[in-house]
Amino acid sequence: MRRIVSIIFVLLVVTAILGVQSSVVARTKLHGAYAVTSARTCTVTNNSPTPTSFGIDPSGAPTLIPAGGVFRQESSDNSIETFNGDGTGTTVGRSKTMNISNFNVGFSTISRTEFTIPFTYVVNDDDTVDIRFGVGTATTILGAGAGNIITVGPRSARAQIAAGGKIIVSAPATTIEQETLFFQVPNDGSSNRTRLCTRSSTAAKLNGGDRDND
Repeated sequence: MRRIVSIIFVLLVVTAILGVQSSVVARTKLHGAYAVTSARTCTVTNNSPTPTSFGIDPSGAPTLIPAGGVFRQESSDNSIETFNGDGTGTTVGRSKTMNISNFNVGFSTISRTEFTIPFTYVVNDDDTVDIRFGVGTATTILGAGAGNIITVGPRSARAQIAAGGKIIVSAPATTIEQETLFFQVPNDGSSNRTRLCTRSSTAAKLNGGDRDND
């Protein structure tokens, strides 16, 4: 009887160890460069010498249009996103942005901007990725606001790893958060804006290769 109990105990321990190993194997290690394309729509507060935030609605989310009004933008972002494998990374790319709420004659409605944004990330057991973008810098190089230097405040995102780490796509957002923008305008001082954005992104690994696991 004791022999049978001992065998059962050993089998349970081995099963538990294998279960832990399976959980670890399921977590993909992100390392390398990805080509990223994103579609972005934003509601942005108008210029202000001091930061103007969206108001808090009854659910606790910052969705209420503040005094001073807002305008709408649509953007396409194209970048190279590099995951260093140690939980840090950098995004370098360009945006094309169009103001879709100003129809005044003579208004410059589109611009191109270069940006660099550092980030940190954590890969979860289900291969979702929690990303925290840090403070970034952008420069408008063409069109409306050319020459402006923009400091972009932090934001978070969630993504889903697919195809063994070769593809990363947007995952459902869990929060609504506003982002801050600080503009340095040549020969015209500075201003602050706040924006709320929706985004959808797809990333493809540039160097190919098979799945790289922890």
